[in-house]
Amino acid sequence: MPKISVGRSEEDKEEHGLDGTGMIGKHLVGENEEAHQANPVYFDVAKPHVVGVFGKRGTGKSYSMGTIAEEIHTADISENLSTIIIDPMGIYWSMRRPNEQDVSILDQWDMKPKGFDVDVYIPKGKVKDFDEKEMPYDNTFTLNPAELTAEEWRMAFALEEDSEQNILLERVIGELDEEFGDSYRIEHILKAINSFDFDEKTVKALENRFRNAEDWGIFGEESSLDKLTEREELSVVDVSVFGQMSGGTRVQSLVVGILAKRILRRRMAARRLEELDEMQGLDRNEMPIVWMFIDEAHEFLPAHGETAASSTLLRWVKIGREPGVSLCLCTQQPAKLNPNALSQMDVLLSHRLTAKQDIEALGEIMQTYMRYDLKHYIEALPDRKGTGIVMDDNSERIYPVQMRPRRSWHAGGTPDAFND
Repeated sequence: MPKISVGRSEEDKEEHGLDGTGMIGKHLVGENEEAHQANPVYFDVAKPHVVGVFGKRGTGKSYSMGTIAEEIHTADISENLSTIIIDPMGIYWSMRRPNEQDVSILDQWDMKPKGFDVDVYIPKGKVKDFDEKEMPYDNTFTLNPAELTAEEWRMAFALEEDSEQNILLERVIGELDEEFGDSYRIEHILKAINSFDFDEKTVKALENRFRNAEDWGIFGEESSLDKLTEREELSVVDVSVFGQMSGGTRVQSLVVGILAKRILRRRMAARRLEELDEMQGLDRNEMPIVWMFIDEAHEFLPAHGETAASSTLLRWVKIGREPGVSLCLCTQQPAKLNPNALSQMDVLLSHRLTAKQDIEALGEIMQTYMRYDLKHYIEALPDRKGTGIVMDDNSERIYPVQMRPRRSWHAGGTPDAFND
């Protein structure tokens, strides 16, 4: 039976076949309830990509994101890959558990339940919160406050650019960067705030913001996130603890922005060394290709306005293929996602969407090789969970698919009041 591989050029298909791919589902032939499963669909994980996973609530978008992550972690080239999942909902820790609830469905796909070696990272200052709620984790992380620019602090604090507090903030960070480089802490910032001649109200307001920032629990003397990019790592950065906090999404964006900036910087340096090796006839990977998955991506890379993550994530989108970083953005509201990110996606998986603005947002990036509009393809899908359409810009093809069942447990299902 012919096999379909998406995200892969014809040249790579000819040279590598299915090496460096993972099976994510099966091609659906026919429309609506007459559609039946046909050829396996494989997804390229060897090259960097910008991927979008969309679908209204309950259609399987977060589930499918986990499916792609499973395939990356089990690919035949996994020793050259690293996978990071940004988890604003606290659900991906469950990938360590085998999917025993869907054994019969997995049997139909000749698959077995499997738990994965997932490392869950939480903010070091929030250990007590996780312990009290018996929420699982493996490691803690901290960020070095000196890594943040004045602009990132401004967005985290939601300050107006021309406000007195922001003017003071820029002077404080500028002075500390010049004096200490990347080795200062919050206490240095607090001291510097009081060294400038600003009115007391402005000084106290900015001072209070930084004291509140200490309570976020994310800052330490050194950033402790480098292990996330080690070979064959499957890491979950759980930022769900901030979800119910006032301004919590801004803190989540700060974490994502700093992490993405650090990874991009390291991969760019590694790529330069790799190219030097290539010139000398050597074949060596200085650092694995990094895949970052972001659920609820519209919160970090919004269509309107900016977050502390926006600038760096857009750099991933625009230049990430060259240094070797891949980005998978998942949301149930593509209309709220930055259109520059949408337009750069080379692989797009859309489950069922019904909101007009979301269909129109994806319609804006429709390619000339699509015979019908997006609404037609979506309405032709059978009413089954896990069905969707894959648009592959590499082969210029569109495929209706049934995504395969997860081998690992998915904790993001909808609860009900029935007793089994």
